[in-house]
Amino acid sequence: MLNTNSRGKSIRLWGIPSRVMLKLEEFNKPIMSSWDFYNIIKKCHMEQNIPIPPTRKLHSISSVLVKYNYVSNDRDYQTHYRITQIPDRNADEIVCLIDRFCHISHLSAMQKWGLTNRQSFELILTRPSDKIVSQLISNLIQTEIEENHWIYRPKYTPFGPFKLGNITHPKYVRRQPVKNRKSKSPRNAIKGRNSSIRVATLGQTFLDMLQQPDLCGGMAHVLEVWEEHAPKYLDQIITQINSANSLAKCRAGYIIEEKIGIQDRRVDTWCESAQRGGSNRLDPRKPYAPFWSDKWKISLNV
Repeated sequence: MLNTNSRGKSIRLWGIPSRVMLKLEEFNKPIMSSWDFYNIIKKCHMEQNIPIPPTRKLHSISSVLVKYNYVSNDRDYQTHYRITQIPDRNADEIVCLIDRFCHISHLSAMQKWGLTNRQSFELILTRPSDKIVSQLISNLIQTEIEENHWIYRPKYTPFGPFKLGNITHPKYVRRQPVKNRKSKSPRNAIKGRNSSIRVATLGQTFLDMLQQPDLCGGMAHVLEVWEEHAPKYLDQIITQINSANSLAKCRAGYIIEEKIGIQDRRVDTWCESAQRGGSNRLDPRKPYAPFWSDKWKISLNV
C-alpha cells in the first residue's frame, strides 16, 4: 500500500500497518485514546485470522506509524494519539473523542441548543465521579477480555499501551479554556448527528440551570431563558424534573406556574414535597431573603 504521510512523502506500507492506516482513515477521527488505538491494531489481526501477538510486536506496529508520521502524540493530550492524516476538529469534538464518559453541559450546552445568546469562553464539561468512572473502566476492560481471545495478554490490567485510565483534561484544548466538573448523579446526554459531540439533553440542560445557575449565566439569566424557551420544551423539562430532587421540583414549579403562568397538573404534583427551610432558595448561590412562594415554599432571593 502506497501512502503519502503528513509531510508529503510517499511511503510504502504493507501487512498490518497498512491495514491499521486504512482502518484509521475509515474511522475519520483526528485523535484517539491509546486504548482505542491499540484495539484497532488488535482488530486488524483478528480480521485477518492472525493471532494477536505479544505486546512488543504491537508496539513495533505503532512505532512504524509513528516513525513515518502517520500518527504522533497529540499536543494537548500527550499520552494519546493524533492521527495526522485526518483534519483536526474543534475543542468540543476533541474532548468527546478522547473521553468517552464526558459531555458538554451548562452554558456550553445552552449555546448548543440555541437557548442563550451569551458566549462562554470556557468549554464546560461534565463527567461522572472518579469512583463511577473506575467502575465503568473496569467493565470495559472485562468486556474486552471476554470478547478478544489473546494468549499473550499481559497479566495485569490496565496494562502498558492498552491502559484505559481516568482522563485528565488540560486547562486548554485547541486553545480553548476547558472547565471540567464531576457529578455523582446520573445524567442524560445525547450524541449529535454526524458528530462525536455529546451534549446534555434539553431536559438535563434545563435542570442544570436550576442546580448550578452560576455555570449557566446566573439565576437572573436562567429565569430569562426559562420564560422564553420553557413553554416550547415543557414536555422534555417535566420528564427530566420528575426524576430530580424536591428542591429542583420546587424551583421548576415556581418558575413554570408563578413566573411564566403555565398551569399543568403534572407540575402541580411537585408541590407535595415542598418544605420551607433556609436552604430552600430560588438562587442557591445567594443568601436567604424574607420573600417566598407560599405554595412552593422557597425564598425568592433573586
